[in-house]
Amino acid sequence: MKNRKPYSCVADIYSHMMSFIDYKKWSQYYYLLTKDFIPSDARVLELAAGNCSLAAYLKLYYKNIFASDFSVEMMRKNNDPGLKKICCNMLQLPFKKKFKLIFSAFDSLNYLLTKKALTKLFNEVKYILEDDGIFSFDVSLENNSKKYIRYLNRKRTFNGIRYIQKSFYNKQNRIHTNKFLIKYPDGAEAEEIHQQKIFPMEVYFDLLTKSGFYVRNCFDAFTLEDASEQSQRIQFIALKSKKNADN
Repeated sequence: MKNRKPYSCVADIYSHMMSFIDYKKWSQYYYLLTKDFIPSDARVLELAAGNCSLAAYLKLYYKNIFASDFSVEMMRKNNDPGLKKICCNMLQLPFKKKFKLIFSAFDSLNYLLTKKALTKLFNEVKYILEDDGIFSFDVSLENNSKKYIRYLNRKRTFNGIRYIQKSFYNKQNRIHTNKFLIKYPDGAEAEEIHQQKIFPMEVYFDLLTKSGFYVRNCFDAFTLEDASEQSQRIQFIALKSKKNADN
């Protein structure tokens, strides 16, 4: 059995794992959050876009959207010729031109396991974000891990590929681990281990502020209601500074 980097082999089963997600409605939610601030021809960047399922819908609203992800295997799963894709590390963004909207969806930032890594990301984003632009992302909180832990232990088959997902949450170090055991029709096997850090909500506020951002809104995800530490997933809308938010 070969141990693989995250999302190299999971890319082969990801669409099946996520078949319950309504990406069309998700894109409508993002558009609702941003439409009053972002013109349709603005430069937009998605971080950790995966197989680009969300970006494929959002390009109906924002014509100049770029999808980026660290996993080339994930990005290859999308064959849309009209979607601009860049394989890169979100902690080392290679862009010279700035963006009006930069966003990341489905708790991708939870994969950053330290405050240092989060701060690095916020600084990278700030550098390529226009002064009046928006940075939006969602993160998973502890109640999400507690609620869905039992649903994430599963065995499935997809296109002849058998996979087992084992999920567990360590309350002491606040690490949520997902282990994937994947067996292909030819008998080849692979294992991937994914870890996410479940920071308290205030950590994001603190690090954003220290990095020069102002949080315009923090919603209970998929709603327009204010988030709290009891939320399962929260959605941030941030600007570079409070001065920009008041303009």
